Amino acid sequence: MDTEEQQVEQIKAFWKEHGKGIVAGLVIGFALFYGWRYYDAQTLAKQEAQSEQYEQVAAQLEANGAEALDSAKSFVSEASGSTYATLAAFEVARKAAEAGDLAAAITALEGAQSSAEGALKHVASLRLARLQMAQENYPAALTALEQVAQVEGFKAKAAELRGDVLMAQGDAAGARQAYESAIAAATEAGVPTVLVETKLNSIPAAS
Repeated sequence: MDTEEQQVEQIKAFWKEHGKGIVAGLVIGFALFYGWRYYDAQTLAKQEAQSEQYEQVAAQLEANGAEALDSAKSFVSEASGSTYATLAAFEVARKAAEAGDLAAAITALEGAQSSAEGALKHVASLRLARLQMAQENYPAALTALEQVAQVEGFKAKAAELRGDVLMAQGDAAGARQAYESAIAAATEAGVPTVLVETKLNSIPAAS
């Protein structure tokens, strides 16, 4: 079972290699059914431009960090709803968090969570919950985790993170239950459980 970071990297690689081809196929398909006036070559050009802009944004963020955040945020807004916008939002959140601006990182992830679909949406929920926990906004973190708690492939990580939040709140009994659920889900998925077992074993027996 891939980690959330591996899933994101796979999606990035897939869209980099196949994104333009997928868009071209959609253009052809829509053209056959609805005609160019509804979905024409301009759409393909727009998607190709977004692909190139995303690559530029990612490179600028890697090279310049916080200095490139404003242009990256602008791209996320302009390309809202696209896979490229979601991936860029993840990069914005990462760089903002590294710069100590958790509020900006949370805003970026909230946008990604609301507009993304599939695995990227679930990854956004997990990352959002981590940052909200870091801000000690525990209710918000638990709410974010509810969005992904029953999603196959994410159950174990969501349960483990729920345990972390509850433990931070001082709810050792709740954390114990969450960690046990995480171990069960991870075992079923064939995912290593050493880390979550360590967390579980660190809870005092009387808790």
